[in-house]
Amino acid sequence: MSATLFEAAGGGVLSVGQLTARIKRCLEGNFRQVQVEGEVSNYKYYPSGHRYFSLKDDEATIRVVLFKGRERFITGEIRDGQTVMVTGQVAVFEKKGDYQIYAQSAEVRGRGALLLELEKLKARLAAEGLFDESRKRPLPPFPRHIGIVTSRQGAVLRDMIRIARSRWPAIRITLAPAQVQGEGAAADIADAIRALAGNTAVELIIAGRGGGSIEDLWAFNEEAVVRALAACPVPTISAVGHETDFTLADLAADHRAPTPTAAAQMAVPDRAEVAQRVEALVRRASRAEAWRRDSFRRELRAVSGTLQDPRPLLHARRFAVAEAVNGATERVRAKIRAGRADAARLLAAVRAHSPEAWLARRRGELDVMKERATRPVLARQADRAAALSLVRGKLLALDPKSVLTRGYAIVTSEESGKAVRSAADILPGERLHVRVAEGAFAARVEGKP
Repeated sequence: MSATLFEAAGGGVLSVGQLTARIKRCLEGNFRQVQVEGEVSNYKYYPSGHRYFSLKDDEATIRVVLFKGRERFITGEIRDGQTVMVTGQVAVFEKKGDYQIYAQSAEVRGRGALLLELEKLKARLAAEGLFDESRKRPLPPFPRHIGIVTSRQGAVLRDMIRIARSRWPAIRITLAPAQVQGEGAAADIADAIRALAGNTAVELIIAGRGGGSIEDLWAFNEEAVVRALAACPVPTISAVGHETDFTLADLAADHRAPTPTAAAQMAVPDRAEVAQRVEALVRRASRAEAWRRDSFRRELRAVSGTLQDPRPLLHARRFAVAEAVNGATERVRAKIRAGRADAARLLAAVRAHSPEAWLARRRGELDVMKERATRPVLARQADRAAALSLVRGKLLALDPKSVLTRGYAIVTSEESGKAVRSAADILPGERLHVRVAEGAFAARVEGKP
């Protein structure tokens, strides 16, 4: 083999570029038109219109490039896991030393083995209810401690920690490192999830990794990982790959993040936003309190405006009561005078007719008439007395002096004789006169509180 290569090289030392150019001429000269069938992996469609993916089988993998403008030669929709037949030319990309197929057309033949396996597992786990929306739990609004399941190496872990601590510096983060691709990765991830779930301080778990091909992400499609997420006692976030990537872990977790950094943003609040919300709430509370104080002041002013000095009212009521008493007394006296006049007339008539029987009969009639005349008068007197008592009770209730019996006092200045209504009306050293229910006494102002 060494001799053959040496002879092909012309017996001299070749540069990397010269060797790659010879390999390029050799491959491109012998594989100008090939048809290759395999399972699509790591499919990418770029805004430029170019498509890049790999074809693989159990033995090997080859990269394929399908440039913009070849869309009309594509039959079906190319996706990861599909079986596709590609027609094109084998070429060498000299800058990287890679060989690949520049496809002229592509025909989708069917679903690949990986996708079929994934669909079967998905259907079986869904039948058990592991993906039901009713199982989904809300994320804690202000977690104090979160756990992360990912690889210890790589930028994903650093980005998540940086984002979480920039948003909420007080957050505690516990890493459960795990192998995230390759043989044994699924069991490693499941063990890491269960280890964090056993930590009672952890309130939220993020499980994820960076982007990659369907094979790279396959560990998060494994049954062990799905069941570990579904059985986790605290809320979980799946953060696998990029936004276009999809795994069964996304269905089993309580929430799916399009990227690991987005998961860190979902997991913890932003202290700036929280501070703004708190400030807004404080402003709202202050405005509400100010409005309440203004409302109370308006009500107090309105009530104070309706209060008047009770003395004119008391004088008017006393005059009314006196008038009512005088009227009632005069009416009673008039009734009595009228009764007496009637009695006098009857007595004169009796005396004018002397027979004893007639006199006795008349006397009896007189007694009856007297009783009938006196009864309404007495009833009216009782009614007037009750009304008078009621009015007197109201007068006593309105009398300011009655307030003193309830523990209040009337304070006046000895110099001016004016009532003290406010602490601003007195000066230190001023003498005051204090009247209470059981007497009065003098006082001197020592100072204001």
